[in-house]
Amino acid sequence: MTFLNPTDVRLEREANHPPTLILAGDRYMDIHIRQAFPLTSEHTYVAFFDREDQYLGLIINPDKLDEGSTRIIKDEIGWRYFSPQITEIISMEDRGGKAGFVTVTDRGKINISMKNLRESMVELSTNRILLTDEHGNRYEIPDVNQLDRHSKRLIRRLI
Repeated sequence: MTFLNPTDVRLEREANHPPTLILAGDRYMDIHIRQAFPLTSEHTYVAFFDREDQYLGLIINPDKLDEGSTRIIKDEIGWRYFSPQITEIISMEDRGGKAGFVTVTDRGKINISMKNLRESMVELSTNRILLTDEHGNRYEIPDVNQLDRHSKRLIRRLI
């Protein structure tokens, strides 16, 4: 594993193009940015990959970079790890392992369909749940206790 020194890292982006990584004077075009631990360490351990998806290195704390580089990382991470937060469960249906939820999220009302409920629902920690729909989209319930009574009753049937 290669840890990068924040003073050697800078990111740039031209409009409507993937980011460019300048690493100790070398330029890597069209890079990919990923989090090493997106569910448990959301704002640390950011990895960089070239356009062929070859690992370039990892930075532990991206907040130590210049403001422009930090903004590019946050934008890329936000796009890659988009996961609306469920604030209410209106209804739930489970038929033969295939489940459907009608939910309200911080991004609006969303219907979530899952092929296999048991494989699509993960309890990340006490009262924190991640749902993955049949298309790979992720939705999070950050704290079951913060849901309304009806929503809690529906979700608690499953956990």
